[in-house]
Amino acid sequence: MKLKSICIFVAAAAVALIATSIAAAQTDAPGELVVIPGAEVPGWGQVDKVLGHFGRPGGTAAKVPAVLILHGGSGVDGRGAFYAKALQQAGIATLEITMFRSGSRPPDGPKATMPHAAAALRWLGKQPAIDPRRLGVMGFSWGGMMTVLLSSELVRERLGKDVPKPAAFAPLYPVCSLIARSVTSPWRPFYNVQTGMSASPMLIHIGSKDDYEEGKQSCESLIAMWPAAARQQAAVRCVEGATHAFDSQTAATRYFDPLSHGGRGGMVSIVPSPGDAYETRIAVVGFFVKHLNPGP
Repeated sequence: MKLKSICIFVAAAAVALIATSIAAAQTDAPGELVVIPGAEVPGWGQVDKVLGHFGRPGGTAAKVPAVLILHGGSGVDGRGAFYAKALQQAGIATLEITMFRSGSRPPDGPKATMPHAAAALRWLGKQPAIDPRRLGVMGFSWGGMMTVLLSSELVRERLGKDVPKPAAFAPLYPVCSLIARSVTSPWRPFYNVQTGMSASPMLIHIGSKDDYEEGKQSCESLIAMWPAAARQQAAVRCVEGATHAFDSQTAATRYFDPLSHGGRGGMVSIVPSPGDAYETRIAVVGFFVKHLNPGP
């Protein structure tokens, strides 16, 4: 099966459908504050505890699916809340965890926050109201890279047998160029994990003007490295004219990042696009409804 990839353009009329302005966005995902016991991933580190916001859909007594939300390099900033509200309305519970605060991005990359994801997935799998067979993962930028990597059976083996296996993955602008460099470098922690990518459904969103990437086909090039069964389950949805973090719930910004432009470094522009954000949220929620089956 050919890789499903399409670059879309959102009409200006879609912007008018958004009822809440960016300025009024909620930072934390809706739900109760929870303290999750930590976890250790051999060779990658450990965390003593993980804070998160756990929200459940109302009006049901049955076990429901859940989506783990992994924030970007600026920490929890409202993007998770934007999606969590819609997921809960669709009958899916959400857990957005805090892996680090703004300005404290770990220097050794996503391996430093894999213990956070392991702890969160293990905790979700033990909740009486959650079906551990219907877990999804989504993330933004840094969290998007983690989302892609968590689909690898080799990564999941490292996390431990007591960590539930997610059923669907929705990374947003996951910096595919950096992942490709990481998995092909023998001295890096995720070397060769692309050979173990699972045949789980994955929907990637990326903007056509993402300053972190090296070329418009970076995600397609990454997926081409995966086993055939994994490639068949992957789809790339390109948002025409959109920057990195086009669904940002804060103001536009511009900054230097040594990890941008495929790791060569350079300036990064973030321009929020409410219309694109709205359409992407519809696509992501629809993706999880299809694959996690929340029921009536």
